Amino acid sequence: MQLYPPDLAQALDFPFIQRELARYCSSCKAKDLALTLNPEPQADLLAQKIAESDQILSLLLSDESFPSAEHPDLSEFLSKLKVRGHALREEQFADIRSLAINYRHLHQFVANKQERLPAIWAPLEYLLPEKFVIEAIDKVLDERAQVRSSASPELSHIRRELTRKRASADRIFNRILKKYRDKGYIADFDESVSESRRVLAIVASYKGQIQGILHGSSSKHSIAYIEPGETVEINNEISELLEAEKEEIKRILRQLSTDISPYHDYLDAVSKTLVWLDLSRAKAIFAYQQEACYPEILSEKKILLKDAYNPVLRHFNKEKNKSTVPLDLMLDAEQRILVISGPNAGGKSLSLKTVGLLQIMLQSGLAIPVHPDSKFCLFDQLLGDIGDAQSIENELSTYSSKLQKMDHFLTYTDSSTLLLIDEFGSGSDPELGSALAQVFLDRLNAYGAYGIITTHFNAIKALAAEMPGVVNGAMLFDQKSFDPRYELQIGQPGSSYTFEVAQRSGIPSHLIEDARGRVQQNTLEVDKLLVQIQQDKVAIEKARSAQEKELQKLRKLEKMQQDRISKLEEKVQKQSRINEEQDRLMYWGQRFQKLIDSWMDQKTQKDKKAIVARFIAMLNQRSGEVEVEEQKSHRKEVKQHHKDLDRYLQEEVKIGMEVRILESGIKGSVLEQKGDKFLLALGGNMTALMERSKFVRADAPLGQKPRKKQRQKNFRKANSGKVENSQAKAKPATQTKEKKQNASQAKGGKAQNQAKPNSKSKEQ
Repeated sequence: MQLYPPDLAQALDFPFIQRELARYCSSCKAKDLALTLNPEPQADLLAQKIAESDQILSLLLSDESFPSAEHPDLSEFLSKLKVRGHALREEQFADIRSLAINYRHLHQFVANKQERLPAIWAPLEYLLPEKFVIEAIDKVLDERAQVRSSASPELSHIRRELTRKRASADRIFNRILKKYRDKGYIADFDESVSESRRVLAIVASYKGQIQGILHGSSSKHSIAYIEPGETVEINNEISELLEAEKEEIKRILRQLSTDISPYHDYLDAVSKTLVWLDLSRAKAIFAYQQEACYPEILSEKKILLKDAYNPVLRHFNKEKNKSTVPLDLMLDAEQRILVISGPNAGGKSLSLKTVGLLQIMLQSGLAIPVHPDSKFCLFDQLLGDIGDAQSIENELSTYSSKLQKMDHFLTYTDSSTLLLIDEFGSGSDPELGSALAQVFLDRLNAYGAYGIITTHFNAIKALAAEMPGVVNGAMLFDQKSFDPRYELQIGQPGSSYTFEVAQRSGIPSHLIEDARGRVQQNTLEVDKLLVQIQQDKVAIEKARSAQEKELQKLRKLEKMQQDRISKLEEKVQKQSRINEEQDRLMYWGQRFQKLIDSWMDQKTQKDKKAIVARFIAMLNQRSGEVEVEEQKSHRKEVKQHHKDLDRYLQEEVKIGMEVRILESGIKGSVLEQKGDKFLLALGGNMTALMERSKFVRADAPLGQKPRKKQRQKNFRKANSGKVENSQAKAKPATQTKEKKQNASQAKGGKAQNQAKPNSKSKEQ
């Protein structure tokens, strides 16, 4: 999106947004990118940037965190890796290691949440963490970024010798120190260090008594620093070892630089990726702190603002413990240009700047503080005339500056332009300037431009009321308190409340009345009419709001009644089913109880067998009824299952969608569509080409296909009179006490198996 004039973003307070965004960046490069953030000219890249930050924002909104992308800046020395024979310093290798480890952690985090962060994962998927860089540095450097003794055999040998020599030197030095301390030659602080060598602090009057090398004296020459002769040779050996250690460390670091040099491009790519992640994370945190979101972006030209806040105004109002009034407005093909009128300090310019600032923020990839139902479109140009642009250097007056900008508007405006013009027609003679502004408005409207215009001129308000594509809007004003309400109402123009504002500002009433007398009568009548219209609109709005509240109460009561009726109906149906079941159980219970009583009253075995036969007949009758009931229930479940399945099979299939195969329950994802079939990834390297009817989305709440209960319901074999049960062969309900005492369990079982009920007996 092109901005004109070049300082338009500054006039809309966009630098404040850039500074706030930079506060949430961890790295210097990300901060620099935040401070120079500009609208993205390509729609596809903008959509990608929005998706990246929006997915991180969704994590934050679900009370999860996204790791910091903080990392050291390698730009000052990374290019030196390509210089053959150059050795990086220990702290530079430590920075490389820190970069690689930070990227590894971030890569692992995003990989674990790639389903929720697909836009973030896409670039990381092919830039894998490199183990060799970290392992190679860890072999050479310890956690303090010092070269390890194990980095080479030679270095290990040198350091062992250094340790041994230093221990010997310390023993010799301490012995000599004690000797001269006992003689009283040593100063108060015993010793010092000169050129990495321990030296004695000798009182100057005794320095001739000491054999050794003089390394200097104190500022007042009262103390001489002498290296004892006994330690000179061993100190020389230590110095040689230190020099050898330094050379070996250089060689090791040079070799490490050579080993890592092939990864120069990889480290550069990782560094840029971390900067990108840092900025994307900062955008998401900024959105979270601002309670902002990404609205729907339309392909058609339309702006719908719901509960839109100016983030700059809200920030400063919050510091003053003041509330901020949100903005609601709409621009579309029917009303492309909104002409806002109303009193000074009533919020006209603020409304205009809010629309412009939110448009710049969104097209820069930032979330904006609006209701999620808001809708935006993208513009190729944002042209604005905001504020006083006098210039002593170029000898431009305010009006000349406005005319220069208007010339640019008339030259470059098209249907993909958003215009922001503050105080339209001002800066010159009111009558002449208004006439010229009307011509400009007519031409800009003819170009199909969208825009917000503020004005005090009644002629422009009248033209806006008649011109297709242009609509009036008014900033509301409380006449009782003479305070602006900062609310925008679209549909009618507003009065400037010139005399009311003057009265509120403390101008004497006699001066205001004198001014009223100098104004033409028709001008006063128009202004009174505007005031009356606005008062009527406010009264109507209050009445509508009261009616809406009453309507909401009635709807709430209606819903409560409907819920109550539904619960009662459900309760009645449930109780009816319970009653039916109880009646059925009582009916069969009574029949079975009669058989039991009849069986117990019989005296002979033959009569009891007849009762058993009737019992079997009754069981067969009841099992038949149960079978019919289960079939009805099964058909109902199958019908509902097919209905649910048909609904899920009608759903649109998207690439990357997680699915579940109906036959096996295996889950996979959609790779591509080939004709009327779909290629599915089933885990690992397995793929399958399947028809649409073979799978549903993975989270579809579709249960298993209903199955019939498989159980035996007949209690009589087809061609015999023997009685059997699906679980166990029927046993007599009771036996007399005498038979229980005299008959064995085997005989009882045999008697049971030989029982032959009379199939022709009828139930009493």
